[in-house]
Amino acid sequence: MRVCIAGAGFMARTHAAEYSQMDLEVVGVASPSGPDEFVAEFGFEAETYTDVATMLEETDPDYVDICTPTHTHVELVRTAAAAGVDVFLEKPIASSLSEAHEIDEIVADAGLTFMVGHVARFFPNYRNARDLEIGNEGVARARRLSPFPDWGSDNWFADRDKSGGIFVDLAIHDLDYLRWCWGDIERVFARRHRDDESEHGFVTLRFESGAVGYVESSWAQPDSRPFTVELEFAGDDGLVEFSSAEESAYAEWTDGDATVESPLAKNGYRRELEHFVSCLDDGSEPEVGASEGIEALRLALAAERSADRGVPVAPEEVAK
Repeated sequence: MRVCIAGAGFMARTHAAEYSQMDLEVVGVASPSGPDEFVAEFGFEAETYTDVATMLEETDPDYVDICTPTHTHVELVRTAAAAGVDVFLEKPIASSLSEAHEIDEIVADAGLTFMVGHVARFFPNYRNARDLEIGNEGVARARRLSPFPDWGSDNWFADRDKSGGIFVDLAIHDLDYLRWCWGDIERVFARRHRDDESEHGFVTLRFESGAVGYVESSWAQPDSRPFTVELEFAGDDGLVEFSSAEESAYAEWTDGDATVESPLAKNGYRRELEHFVSCLDDGSEPEVGASEGIEALRLALAAERSADRGVPVAPEEVAK
């Protein structure tokens, strides 16, 4: 399997770390600023480009992994479709529903295998929580707390027209996951505080089942605080909860040293990428196609609209 990577930032590096341990070949990397250091960092024998179209034409990959800022997604998917190359696209699918629907049409018309990287579905603790029996669903609570992501090129996360802000870029992980677990959502009510490089938001969800969900997302944590996620499911017959702040890695003690390793052989990023590759191998449909990416974005935009207006918003009200 031959893959090209579009982008050389944080998410591209996250995926590259997994590719370096997978049975495939990274044949090209493209970034406007030039990805030579990126390729050297991971030891890939890949060609480097500043233009994605040229990369796809010259390397003939099986698929392209698009890890670029959200506002560039639709144009790069169009480029991949013109080259007849399948696409793994980092979430969110797009900045707006109109662009998301355009992406859906592009990949459908070109007959591409297409997946959106909603990685929470693939982390073992999240996946196991979905499968545990808790009886009738009552309350779900999810938190995702982080310092402001100042690693983006030209500080694009601070430009809400490009990143979409806290709900579209960060809370969308948990909005997608909770909808996947507990079904469709009737309405959302959101509150948010933001300044130039800080944002913190809360979303209350009412599921069609009558259950209630709470999503808290933050780009307002101090740099000294590590990225933290929490999840809690409560039903009438059980409770599931976990927090990344309380997880302990497996430790192996030797005579003079201590080696600390993750107890999980494969994290969520490896699992989602391997899932996509397996879909290419056997011709099956990925778990998270364009339609799932669109509905996750719709929830995030409904939260944004609710925070702007101060009233509950039904997701179906958000048409663009």
